[in-house]
Amino acid sequence: MAVLVVFNTACYTFVPPAQGVSPTVGAPVRVRLNAAGTDELARFLGPRVEFAEGTLNEAHPDGSVVVGVTSVRVLDGIESFWSGRNVVTFAPRQVAEVEVRAIDRNKTRAATIGAIVGIIAVFALALGVGGSQGGPDAGSVQPPP
Repeated sequence: MAVLVVFNTACYTFVPPAQGVSPTVGAPVRVRLNAAGTDELARFLGPRVEFAEGTLNEAHPDGSVVVGVTSVRVLDGIESFWSGRNVVTFAPRQVAEVEVRAIDRNKTRAATIGAIVGIIAVFALALGVGGSQGGPDAGSVQPPP
């Protein structure tokens, strides 16, 4: 179970959406705030917040986005689960960038190779591969004199 959790979270990253493509409602997103957004939204998100992650609930024609926030990361890099008011509206003047969650191919490749090596190691240990070497009478017990 722990392997699945690590594999699921380790293989994703946040990237800007493709040129001309808007994030879809329901997509996992990360909103990077600018200085004005950090100041103006401190009463909702807490002080010094740089990023807010969550699910995109709405995207308005004026460029504002409504996000069900699940975690925040402050300017010094500390990330924490966010238990405040869950749904936050981010105005365009407050946002430096909105990113969408995507598969990170390098992390996925590394996790897959690591999982394969781990499985091979477990089977090798279970089957006793690479154990002690013995001759033709290896394992036989000599009777006492």
